[in-house]
Amino acid sequence: MKEITQDQNFNGHRISTVFHNTGNKNIVIFCHGYRGTNIGPNRFFVKTARQLAKQSISSLRFDQYGSGNSEGDFFDSSFTDWVETIKVIVQNYLKQGYKVSLFGQSMGGAAVIAVGAEILNLFAIVAWVPDPNVEDFIPPENGVIEENGQIVQARFWQEVHDVKITEKLALIKTPVYIVQCTNDEYVDEQNRNAIVKNAQPHHKVDIFEGYLHSQWTYEQSKEIIDRSVNFIVNNM
Repeated sequence: MKEITQDQNFNGHRISTVFHNTGNKNIVIFCHGYRGTNIGPNRFFVKTARQLAKQSISSLRFDQYGSGNSEGDFFDSSFTDWVETIKVIVQNYLKQGYKVSLFGQSMGGAAVIAVGAEILNLFAIVAWVPDPNVEDFIPPENGVIEENGQIVQARFWQEVHDVKITEKLALIKTPVYIVQCTNDEYVDEQNRNAIVKNAQPHHKVDIFEGYLHSQWTYEQSKEIIDRSVNFIVNNM
Protein backbone atom coordinates (compact mmCIF):
# COMPACT_ATOMS: atom_id res chain seq x y z
CA MET A 1 0.00 0.00 0.00
CA LYS A 2 1.19 3.48 -0.88
CA GLU A 3 0.35 6.54 1.23
CA ILE A 4 0.38 9.55 -1.07
CA THR A 5 0.29 13.02 0.51
CA GLN A 6 -0.60 15.88 -1.80
CA ASP A 7 -2.64 19.05 -2.18
CA GLN A 8 -5.68 18.77 -4.43
CA ASN A 9 -8.28 21.26 -5.57
CA PHE A 10 -11.78 20.43 -4.37
CA ASN A 11 -14.77 22.80 -4.18
CA GLY A 12 -12.55 25.77 -5.04
CA HIS A 13 -10.11 25.07 -2.19
CA ARG A 14 -6.55 23.77 -1.97
CA ILE A 15 -7.15 20.73 0.22
CA SER A 16 -4.42 18.68 1.90
CA THR A 17 -5.01 14.95 1.35
CA VAL A 18 -3.52 11.57 2.20
CA PHE A 19 -4.44 8.77 -0.21
CA HIS A 20 -3.98 5.18 0.97
CA ASN A 21 -3.82 3.41 -2.37
CA THR A 22 -4.39 -0.35 -2.44
CA GLY A 23 -4.82 -0.39 -6.20
CA ASN A 24 -8.47 -1.44 -5.93
CA LYS A 25 -11.49 0.57 -7.03
CA ASN A 26 -13.03 0.98 -3.61
CA ILE A 27 -12.44 3.84 -1.24
CA VAL A 28 -13.43 5.20 2.17
CA ILE A 29 -13.39 8.98 2.55
CA PHE A 30 -12.58 10.13 6.09
CA CYS A 31 -14.12 13.37 7.38
CA HIS A 32 -12.69 14.90 10.55
CA GLY A 33 -14.53 16.77 13.26
CA TYR A 34 -14.67 20.37 14.45
CA ARG A 35 -11.14 21.64 15.20
CA GLY A 36 -9.84 18.29 13.92
CA THR A 37 -7.50 17.17 11.15
CA ASN A 38 -7.22 14.25 8.79
CA ILE A 39 -5.42 12.04 11.30
CA GLY A 40 -8.55 11.93 13.48
CA PRO A 41 -8.57 12.08 17.28
CA ASN A 42 -5.54 10.25 18.68
CA ARG A 43 -4.61 9.15 15.12
CA PHE A 44 -7.66 6.86 15.03
CA PHE A 45 -8.26 7.66 11.34
CA VAL A 46 -4.72 6.64 10.49
CA LYS A 47 -5.11 3.33 12.32
CA THR A 48 -8.47 2.68 10.66
CA ALA A 49 -7.19 3.54 7.19
CA ARG A 50 -4.26 1.16 7.54
CA GLN A 51 -6.57 -1.55 8.84
CA LEU A 52 -8.85 -1.03 5.84
CA ALA A 53 -5.83 -1.27 3.55
CA LYS A 54 -5.17 -4.76 4.89
CA GLN A 55 -8.64 -5.60 3.56
CA SER A 56 -7.69 -4.13 0.15
CA ILE A 57 -9.81 -1.03 0.70
CA SER A 58 -8.25 2.32 -0.25
CA SER A 59 -9.00 5.53 1.62
CA LEU A 60 -8.66 9.28 1.43
CA ARG A 61 -8.08 11.42 4.50
CA PHE A 62 -8.29 15.19 4.06
CA ASP A 63 -8.29 18.48 5.95
CA GLN A 64 -11.30 20.71 5.47
CA TYR A 65 -10.75 24.31 4.37
CA GLY A 66 -9.20 26.24 7.26
CA SER A 67 -8.20 23.05 9.10
CA GLY A 68 -4.96 21.08 9.28
CA ASN A 69 -2.66 21.71 6.34
CA SER A 70 -5.34 22.94 3.94
CA GLU A 71 -5.51 26.57 2.90
CA GLY A 72 -7.68 29.11 4.67
CA ASP A 73 -8.34 30.36 8.18
CA PHE A 74 -10.39 28.31 10.64
CA PHE A 75 -12.35 31.48 11.42
CA ASP A 76 -13.91 31.24 7.96
CA SER A 77 -14.99 27.61 8.35
CA SER A 78 -18.51 26.84 7.15
CA PHE A 79 -20.47 23.64 7.79
CA THR A 80 -22.28 24.11 4.48
CA ASP A 81 -18.88 24.29 2.80
CA TRP A 82 -17.77 21.13 4.65
CA VAL A 83 -20.76 19.25 3.25
CA GLU A 84 -20.22 20.59 -0.27
CA THR A 85 -16.51 19.69 -0.18
CA ILE A 86 -17.32 16.12 0.84
CA LYS A 87 -19.89 15.87 -1.97
CA VAL A 88 -17.35 17.10 -4.55
CA ILE A 89 -14.77 14.56 -3.35
CA VAL A 90 -17.32 11.74 -3.43
CA GLN A 91 -18.44 12.65 -6.95
CA ASN A 92 -14.81 12.80 -8.07
CA TYR A 93 -14.24 9.18 -7.07
CA LEU A 94 -17.63 7.98 -8.30
CA LYS A 95 -16.78 9.36 -11.74
CA GLN A 96 -13.55 7.36 -11.64
CA GLY A 97 -15.55 4.16 -11.09
CA TYR A 98 -14.86 3.73 -7.37
CA LYS A 99 -17.17 2.16 -4.83
CA VAL A 100 -17.36 4.91 -2.20
CA SER A 101 -18.06 4.84 1.54
CA LEU A 102 -17.95 7.69 4.05
CA PHE A 103 -16.45 7.77 7.54
CA GLY A 104 -16.89 10.77 9.83
CA GLN A 105 -16.21 11.70 13.45
CA SER A 106 -18.13 14.26 15.55
CA MET A 107 -19.13 17.13 13.24
CA GLY A 108 -17.55 15.16 10.42
CA GLY A 109 -19.99 12.43 11.40
CA ALA A 110 -22.86 14.90 11.14
CA ALA A 111 -21.53 16.02 7.75
CA VAL A 112 -21.41 12.50 6.29
CA ILE A 113 -25.01 11.99 7.39
CA ALA A 114 -25.99 15.15 5.51
CA VAL A 115 -24.15 13.93 2.41
CA GLY A 116 -25.55 10.41 2.69
CA ALA A 117 -29.09 11.77 2.42
CA GLU A 118 -28.24 13.34 -0.95
CA ILE A 119 -25.89 10.83 -2.61
CA LEU A 120 -27.72 7.54 -2.91
CA ASN A 121 -25.06 5.27 -4.40
CA LEU A 122 -22.75 5.08 -1.40
CA PHE A 123 -21.93 1.62 -0.06
CA ALA A 124 -21.59 2.34 3.67
CA ILE A 125 -21.48 5.23 6.12
CA VAL A 126 -19.75 5.22 9.51
CA ALA A 127 -20.44 8.09 11.90
CA TRP A 128 -18.64 8.25 15.22
CA VAL A 129 -20.33 10.42 17.88
CA PRO A 130 -22.23 12.67 15.43
CA ASP A 131 -23.80 15.75 17.02
CA PRO A 132 -27.10 16.69 15.33
CA ASN A 133 -27.48 19.90 17.40
CA VAL A 134 -31.25 19.57 17.81
CA GLU A 135 -31.50 22.22 20.53
CA ASP A 136 -32.20 25.86 19.65
CA PHE A 137 -29.13 27.81 18.63
CA ILE A 138 -28.63 31.23 20.21
CA PRO A 139 -25.69 33.01 18.56
CA PRO A 140 -23.44 35.21 20.69
CA GLU A 141 -23.85 38.96 20.29
CA ASN A 142 -20.41 39.36 18.71
CA GLY A 143 -21.05 36.56 16.21
CA VAL A 144 -17.88 34.70 17.22
CA ILE A 145 -17.42 31.43 19.10
CA GLU A 146 -14.13 30.49 20.76
CA GLU A 147 -13.10 27.02 21.88
CA ASN A 148 -9.66 25.87 23.02
CA GLY A 149 -7.88 28.81 21.44
CA GLN A 150 -9.65 28.74 18.08
CA ILE A 151 -12.37 31.10 16.93
CA VAL A 152 -15.01 30.63 14.26
CA GLN A 153 -17.92 32.64 12.98
CA ALA A 154 -21.18 31.63 14.65
CA ARG A 155 -22.63 30.92 11.21
CA PHE A 156 -20.85 27.53 11.31
CA TRP A 157 -23.18 26.34 14.06
CA GLN A 158 -26.22 28.08 12.61
CA GLU A 159 -25.62 26.12 9.41
CA VAL A 160 -25.39 22.87 11.39
CA HIS A 161 -28.82 23.55 12.90
CA ASP A 162 -30.29 24.53 9.54
CA VAL A 163 -29.23 21.21 7.96
CA LYS A 164 -31.42 19.23 10.42
CA ILE A 165 -29.12 16.23 10.70
CA THR A 166 -31.62 13.87 12.31
CA GLU A 167 -34.11 14.43 9.47
CA LYS A 168 -31.32 13.69 7.00
CA LEU A 169 -30.48 10.47 8.84
CA ALA A 170 -34.04 9.22 8.43
CA LEU A 171 -33.68 9.61 4.64
CA ILE A 172 -30.50 7.58 4.19
CA LYS A 173 -30.97 4.31 2.28
CA THR A 174 -27.30 3.34 2.64
CA PRO A 175 -26.23 1.04 5.52
CA VAL A 176 -25.07 3.25 8.40
CA TYR A 177 -23.05 2.40 11.50
CA ILE A 178 -23.26 4.97 14.31
CA VAL A 179 -21.19 5.07 17.50
CA GLN A 180 -22.60 6.85 20.54
CA CYS A 181 -21.02 7.28 23.99
CA THR A 182 -22.96 7.83 27.20
CA ASN A 183 -20.27 9.99 28.83
CA ASP A 184 -19.88 12.16 25.73
CA GLU A 185 -18.93 15.64 26.92
CA TYR A 186 -20.12 17.26 23.66
CA VAL A 187 -23.12 15.22 22.49
CA ASP A 188 -25.73 15.19 25.25
CA GLU A 189 -28.53 12.71 25.89
CA GLN A 190 -31.10 14.78 24.01
CA ASN A 191 -28.99 14.69 20.86
CA ARG A 192 -28.11 11.00 21.26
CA ASN A 193 -31.79 10.14 21.64
CA ALA A 194 -32.64 12.13 18.51
CA ILE A 195 -30.16 10.01 16.55
CA VAL A 196 -31.64 6.76 17.89
CA LYS A 197 -35.19 7.94 17.16
CA ASN A 198 -34.40 8.72 13.51
CA ALA A 199 -32.21 5.68 12.77
CA GLN A 200 -33.78 3.27 10.30
CA PRO A 201 -33.86 -0.57 10.38
CA HIS A 202 -30.82 -0.76 8.07
CA HIS A 203 -28.87 1.57 10.38
CA LYS A 204 -26.93 0.12 13.32
CA VAL A 205 -26.43 2.24 16.44
CA ASP A 206 -23.95 1.01 19.05
CA ILE A 207 -24.10 2.75 22.43
CA PHE A 208 -20.93 2.46 24.50
CA GLU A 209 -21.58 2.90 28.20
CA GLY A 210 -19.16 5.21 30.01
CA TYR A 211 -17.13 6.14 26.91
CA LEU A 212 -16.11 9.75 26.32
CA HIS A 213 -16.47 11.70 23.06
CA SER A 214 -13.08 10.68 21.67
CA GLN A 215 -10.68 10.15 24.57
CA TRP A 216 -10.97 6.41 24.33
CA THR A 217 -8.56 3.93 25.88
CA TYR A 218 -6.53 1.69 23.62
CA GLU A 219 -8.91 -1.22 24.15
CA GLN A 220 -11.98 0.97 23.66
CA SER A 221 -10.65 2.41 20.42
CA LYS A 222 -9.58 -1.03 19.17
CA GLU A 223 -13.10 -2.39 19.63
CA ILE A 224 -14.73 0.57 17.88
CA ILE A 225 -12.23 0.54 15.01
CA ASP A 226 -12.64 -3.22 14.54
CA ARG A 227 -16.43 -2.94 14.47
CA SER A 228 -16.28 -0.02 12.04
CA VAL A 229 -13.87 -1.76 9.66
CA ASN A 230 -15.93 -4.95 9.72
CA PHE A 231 -19.08 -2.95 8.92
CA ILE A 232 -17.42 -1.37 5.89
CA VAL A 233 -15.89 -4.64 4.68
CA ASN A 234 -19.27 -6.38 4.91
CA ASN A 235 -21.00 -3.65 2.89
CA MET A 236 -18.48 -2.95 0.13
